[in-house]
Parts: sequence; C-alpha cells; structure tokens
Amino acid sequence: MERSWSAIPSDRASSDRAGDGERLLLAPVTITPTKPVLPTHTKGFLWVDALYRGTRALGDVEYLWNTRSACLAGQALRYWEYLDRTFGDADLAGLSVHELGELYVKAHAEPAPPYPLLRPYAERAEQGWVHPASERILRAWADQLGLLHVLDPGFFADRPYRLTVDELIGLLADRHLCLDHRRFGGPAYLDGTRWGMPLRPVVSADGHANYLLMVLRDLVPRIAEYDRVLLVHDEEIGHDYVLVERILGALGARTSRLALGRVPIPGAAGSSRSGGWAGTALDELAALCLDQVGPDVYRLGMRIYFINTLQRTGGSPVDLRLLHRAMTRAEGLLARADHDAPANYDAPAGRDAGTAGELRRLLTPSGWVDPYRLTCRLLAKDGRGPSRRLIEEVLL
Repeated sequence: MERSWSAIPSDRASSDRAGDGERLLLAPVTITPTKPVLPTHTKGFLWVDALYRGTRALGDVEYLWNTRSACLAGQALRYWEYLDRTFGDADLAGLSVHELGELYVKAHAEPAPPYPLLRPYAERAEQGWVHPASERILRAWADQLGLLHVLDPGFFADRPYRLTVDELIGLLADRHLCLDHRRFGGPAYLDGTRWGMPLRPVVSADGHANYLLMVLRDLVPRIAEYDRVLLVHDEEIGHDYVLVERILGALGARTSRLALGRVPIPGAAGSSRSGGWAGTALDELAALCLDQVGPDVYRLGMRIYFINTLQRTGGSPVDLRLLHRAMTRAEGLLARADHDAPANYDAPAGRDAGTAGELRRLLTPSGWVDPYRLTCRLLAKDGRGPSRRLIEEVLL
C-alpha cells in the first residue's frame, strides 16, 4: 500500500474529513532542517502520524506544519550563515545528510554571530526561501519518512503567515498578553504573569523573533476555525507550551497538549548541536532493520518500538536489542492478522464501521486517538487486537 508524498495546497494545511467528529487542528512543534532524522524526531513523527491517521477516521483533522517556522529559528539561521561564510558559493549538493549534519555541529561550536548578520536570512525565510543545504536535508527526510509510510506533513508546502510580527504583538498587547518595549530599544515579552508565569522574551532588543512567536503566528489566526487545538511538543520545552496554551485559551481556543520525551543517544551528551548520533539516525536504523525484515514488518516494528516500547515520556535511550524485539513482534502480529482476517474484511461498509468503532474506543477526552493505547491494543495478549484493516490504515 503506497503512500504519496505529493505537495499539499499552499493556502491551507493537509485536511481529511471522515465522519462527524469535531474539527481538530493538530499542531506539532517543527524541527529545524539542519541534521538527519534523529531518534527523538523519529519518535515525534511516528506518534503524530498515528494520531493523525487514527483521528481523521472519526472527524475533521488538519495537520499544520510550517517549514517557515523551522527555518526562522535561530538554529537554522546560524547554520546557514556559517555555511555561506565558510563555503561561499561552493556547491554542497554532493554532501550527504550526515555530512551536512556534521557542519551543523561545527556551526554551533562557534560563538553565535550577532543578529544583524542573520537578519538577511530571516528576511528571505519569511518569504518562504530555504537554504539549499536545508532543502537537501528536507528531501532526505521525505525519502526516509516515505519509506516508513509517514504521511507528508508538508515539508515543501508554501504557507505564508496570516499575521506579521507587529500585528501579532499588537493583538496580544491589546489583550494584556504581551509587553512590547521595542519602542524603547528593548525586547518584547509574552506576559503570562496573570497565571503566575514569568515574562518570556519573544523578540530580542536587536529584532530577533524566536520560535514561540512563529508558533503563535501560525495558530492565533486559525483557532476560530476549529473546535479544538492539539499542541505536540518536546517535554523539555513544556514550560513554553504551557504559556502558548494559556494564551490560546485566553483568545478562545479549546486546547490540549501532548508532551513527548526525548530519546537519549547512548554516549552522546547534550542536545543534537553537540553531535554524537552516529548509528542512530533514521536511515541507519532502516538499513539495519531492512537487512533482516520486509518493509511492512519494518514499518509496524518501528511504530511498536518508538510508540509502545519507548512510551510517551523520555529517559530510555536507543536500544538495538529492543528494536530487534519490536521487529520480531511485528512479524508475528502481521502473520496472525493475515491468517485471522475474515474473507470479506475489504467490504467498504463493514470496514468503515468496524475501523471507526475500534478507534472511537481509543479517543482521549480531548478528541484525538491515543497512539500508545492503540499499540497496547495491538499487543494485547487476549487475542482482541485491532483488525488488519485498522493496522493498514493507521500503522502501516
């Protein structure tokens, strides 16, 4: 069953209507295109993909991914400035995604350049431009996630912001949710003091807007179009997303959050900016697995490992023994599903009613299908696992 990586229309996020559920906006934090798909990224993509595909069978879901937001982050701007300063007009097309990732590590080993040097890159990224190195990385991500049958979130979709920085800050300031000291030569802050939260800088004194402002530029103009908003983010930035959730709630949104723990890399210290991920990137794990199992077993085994074995919270590092065990379990599950599938399981009416019924039991109170409960049901020892059709539609 092939999955298409076609472009998504530029004027909206990907949308699937199926059923009579509420309208849900699924908004995961974006990832800067500066490195290979690492274990924490793989976990995030697989959780969000299962959640999206499961929930869209019950209602109207839009998956919002804006590559602009990732490219306007300081990590990406700093990386691009380093590449151009170091290599000039040299063609980097011959470099692999891993070699480009090593250059990202080198860029962050240097002192951060002043923002005036980064501003030209930010101005171009604001218009949808992506540095050729990051474009190459995005295409590698697309290939690797396509092999996993992760639906395209819209890496190459053009999604201009509906609000400028000044418009958003003005809107928030009018509601006492922002302190703007830029006219005095100072920064701008998100103001969550009414909830006992500290001021959070979002625009520096020299004009650099951080990622939180880009999140709000994406979400604030859209919240009236949806019944609920789901924010998906790393546990480590949970404090920022609690503030985002409070601000969206003050503007009328019904929100929920899904915080996913990072996946530590054995022997690596600190964040991905320090490197040390050799042997754990998605393409490397795929090569290890596909040397032993077929594509469907690989796809289901990766979901079992990153969703069920690692679970939602962080702390467990990449363990190739447990990954191998997940592949073995996937192989057995698929063999039993093929053997036990009723002869008419492809019948459209029975398929739709049965799949929706199975998924409805996995809904959270906030209106989205829980990927962990889904994989627990898959692995249940009582013999009442999901149908083959549900496995194909959500997990393969």
